[in-house]
Amino acid sequence: MGIINNTQIIYENSKSFYWASKFLPKKILKKVINIYAFCRLQDDLVDEGIKIEDSSELEELENIIKSYGVSKNIISNLMEGINSDKNFKRFKDNSELLRYCYKVAGVVGLMMIKALDIKQSEAKYFAIDMGMAMQLTNISRDIMQDYKKNRIYIPENTGINKDIISNMTSENEKKIKKVVNQIILKSEIYYKSSLNGMRYIPIRSRLAILVSLRIYQGIGIKIIKTEKKFIHENLYVTNIEKTLIVAKALIEFLIFFIFPIYKKKHNIYLHESLEGLYDIHR
Repeated sequence: MGIINNTQIIYENSKSFYWASKFLPKKILKKVINIYAFCRLQDDLVDEGIKIEDSSELEELENIIKSYGVSKNIISNLMEGINSDKNFKRFKDNSELLRYCYKVAGVVGLMMIKALDIKQSEAKYFAIDMGMAMQLTNISRDIMQDYKKNRIYIPENTGINKDIISNMTSENEKKIKKVVNQIILKSEIYYKSSLNGMRYIPIRSRLAILVSLRIYQGIGIKIIKTEKKFIHENLYVTNIEKTLIVAKALIEFLIFFIFPIYKKKHNIYLHESLEGLYDIHR
């Protein structure tokens, strides 16, 4: 599987990430594309039932990713999270939701650390936060799409159940919107934390990561500002909105991130729910 095909996978599945990838150095871009393609194809095998005729393609990608320094344990965590969607079991609470977010997205942050050749060990905590924030955004946006696949990622203790989602009365829409807003506010905490990790990213790649963060964050902001539309439609950031976000991110980068002012230590309580998972212990 060549880089051209892998680039196509990004373009077709994540326009937001595709936009951000334009700001990466070519050497780093190739690594990031391979990581994204590997994660996307693995997810499609479970999520869409897509069959890959030549399994050697995935094996080749996995070996390439391992050559970057990504450990077997990180890949195992990813596969555990993705495969849990096959026989999906609802999360009881936010703790279980966050553990899932770590497995399917936080570990992608750990892979990115290797792709970006970041050496500082402290950086991994912020990378995990960015991945988890993005996954919380995905869950908030894709309520109906996931429901059609017999999955409700909103925790049981929120009171949102199958009957509420299947019977979309005005009252039920309000209940869902309230819970979704809470999830997005939770994602904002992780987005904010990840900004403190920008100082570890090589300066030539820093703008791309900032753009990726701000575009994805923009989806959540758009959901909060929307009343009910997001439940029935897949909200996304338009190209015009992306252009404005990129412009703002460039200004933000020049003012705050060439010489980063965000230098707080990582808040250990953000990973309280991740106890026992690989690469979390300090």
